[in-house]
Amino acid sequence: MTEVSSEVPLHVVHIISGLGQGGAETVLLRLATSPEQRNRCTVISMTDEGVFGPRLRAAGVAVRTLGMPSGRLSISGLWRLYRLLRALTPDVVQTWMYHADLIGGAVARLAGVRAVSWGVRNSGVNLKRSSVVARAVAWACARLSGLVPAVIVVCAEEAARRHQAWGYRADRMQVIPNGYDLSCWQPSPAARERWRDQWGVSPTTRVIGSVARWNPLKDHANLLDAFARCTARHADMRCVLVGFGMTAENHGLMALVDRFGVRDKVVLLGMRDDVPDVMNALDVHVLSSCAEGFPNVVAEAMATGVACVVTDVGDAALIVGDEGWVAPPQNAEALARAMDEALAELGTSNLEARLRRGRERISRLYDLPAMVKAYDAVWRRLAREFAGRESVMVTTQAASRTPQDATQAPVPVQGALFANEQGHGGAGKKILLFVVNNPAFFLSHRLPIALGAAQAGYAVHVATMDGAAVRVIQEHGFVHHVIPMTRSGKNPRQELRSLFALWRLYRRLRPDVVHAVTIKPVLYGGIAARLAGVPAYVAAVSGLGFIFTRRKAGFDLLRWVTVTLYRLALGHANSRVIFQNGNDRDLLAMERVVRPEQVVMIRGSGVDLQQFSVVPEPAGEPVAVMASRLLRDKGVREFAAAAKESAALGGGVRWVLAGSPDPGNPASVTQEDVAVWEREGAVECLGEQADVAALYQRSHVVVLPSYREGLPKSLIEAAACGRAVVTTDVPGCRDAIEPGVTGVLVPAQDSSALALAVRQLAEDAPRRQGMGAAGRNLAEREFDVRLVVRRHLELYETLSSGRGTGHA
Repeated sequence: MTEVSSEVPLHVVHIISGLGQGGAETVLLRLATSPEQRNRCTVISMTDEGVFGPRLRAAGVAVRTLGMPSGRLSISGLWRLYRLLRALTPDVVQTWMYHADLIGGAVARLAGVRAVSWGVRNSGVNLKRSSVVARAVAWACARLSGLVPAVIVVCAEEAARRHQAWGYRADRMQVIPNGYDLSCWQPSPAARERWRDQWGVSPTTRVIGSVARWNPLKDHANLLDAFARCTARHADMRCVLVGFGMTAENHGLMALVDRFGVRDKVVLLGMRDDVPDVMNALDVHVLSSCAEGFPNVVAEAMATGVACVVTDVGDAALIVGDEGWVAPPQNAEALARAMDEALAELGTSNLEARLRRGRERISRLYDLPAMVKAYDAVWRRLAREFAGRESVMVTTQAASRTPQDATQAPVPVQGALFANEQGHGGAGKKILLFVVNNPAFFLSHRLPIALGAAQAGYAVHVATMDGAAVRVIQEHGFVHHVIPMTRSGKNPRQELRSLFALWRLYRRLRPDVVHAVTIKPVLYGGIAARLAGVPAYVAAVSGLGFIFTRRKAGFDLLRWVTVTLYRLALGHANSRVIFQNGNDRDLLAMERVVRPEQVVMIRGSGVDLQQFSVVPEPAGEPVAVMASRLLRDKGVREFAAAAKESAALGGGVRWVLAGSPDPGNPASVTQEDVAVWEREGAVECLGEQADVAALYQRSHVVVLPSYREGLPKSLIEAAACGRAVVTTDVPGCRDAIEPGVTGVLVPAQDSSALALAVRQLAEDAPRRQGMGAAGRNLAEREFDVRLVVRRHLELYETLSSGRGTGHA
């Protein structure tokens, strides 16, 4: 590449995950096809052409597709992208959204392109509610933001601040607001009259509307609640809904419409290509979202000359300035008041002046030529900066690799791996000691790992409390040790006895690796390991327990003691701490309990995909099942209350509870509670069930309304069985599903929301079964027990060989 002149067109390659309907895709179309665009653009879709591919081609923009499955990568697709970039030799690569930023940016650098510009389009407000994959990709982008992109273009000031807080490089960020073609978005009295005639409303009928796809972040419940409040004062009002999912076939939407009693006042238009014309027919456009970045639709409505009411999310308030009405998010009463204020000004000269100033504001701040010019300036700066330089990336090695090299799977750990190692287990075997409080929990959550370790050459020992499951542990060939340990922690003498028993066992057995699971074994097992000089220690934090979920004003002595014990237990120099979700990791990191090099993320205990297999849903009344210990913080009371609410609405769902009280846990319900639920008749109480796979296969929806989890095994087993999930939006639970894809999130301790979500899935078989199929796909990708076993064996090898004092 030679020195770049300000007059010479650049070749800019845009990489985007797909070209379906969406805000980022719309902005890309405008940018690439604008009359002011003087550069040559090529668009690479990682999936297919979608909606916008043909439109780009019709405008003369070259479009290439990689054919990757939606939401997944393929080696062939990555290789095709690499070869395309090598062949196209772009001056600049511009990526769009997290997945393309990470994958497209990295491949561009491997292909020798240093002039890489990322495009962040997410507001970041509710990223924690996104899928696990999306959160992982965003996390990786933050860590690589100083290595891959030369510039990070963000669409909104608020989004820039949030991403900087996550770790994105602030010095590489530049905010470029979206731009709009004002020749498309402009007032049209003819379009207004045409659409109102079609809807059968008079010129004076008050019509509000919202252009937004069906998505929890758009908060249609907030909109319809506010609209219903307004109709009490304006009986002739209408509400027009435009966007994906805005049809009568959307049972979730129709349930909301009926819930607020506005079925006869709502007009559903679905997805449309003539939104500028439809927008003209509205008196007020309402943005009811609980999260946004830079909401395009607000600027589009203002450019069209329509009054705007927005919630204070993302840059919405910045866009409307003084020319619109702003309400706090998720507050229907406040939103209704703002709508009333806007409607009260209809037909006044004050509103006419406000709408004129609003259109002028969009023209001045957000017109399309300004956006094109801003991107052009970024691209030319990058092209000049890297003109004539050679990439510092080792691209020759990447170019010489074959596709076969890239597809080689990791080598599994074989049983012969430790054949020549000398330990204390006899026959040259190292000793691996599991410490778990409940023997039944060991069998349900760690047995496959123990079996894998035995096959890999370890002498496996297990230390638990006594119980009926001990015999089963011994039948698997493991040496069992009984540890005096209670479920509660109210007797200090008993707690010291447990700690001493573990220290004495370690001194006698001299294990090479101790793997402690659940809270007490982690705390006492870690302290004893340090006192006894155990060479290597693994702690599995599978949830932080009721101490971290309860709310207590002022100084919490019990929490302080627990954190202090964690610091003592996890201070081992040659150790790893396994977390199942990021919230638990971040909480202990904030308390300065763990060092960064100790942290390992392994999502759950894995699931046997053959045992937990998919069978067709049974015929008959839909069954919603909860399988869990009957603890208050598992949400069992909310489950029973939701069942009663559902029964009061006319039934239609069987609510089944499998499990029993746990008297040793302070959060356990009582047997009397269970008896009351059985007498009331809304819940079928089955007690403990040995065959959970068969239980799920006889159900339609799996429910877990927990207050906090590590990563609940019940939900990954439900996914493996192909069953849709309803769970709470709390750490651990939200990590076990892909919200809106494999299941539904509801607020914790909200039985009404739980009942509504379960009933909606029960009534919508296609949606429910689609979520089940997506859940099975998720289980196969993320939760296969074989992957979990392999990760653990790699940890044991690292620690037992003395290499665990470095970074994980």
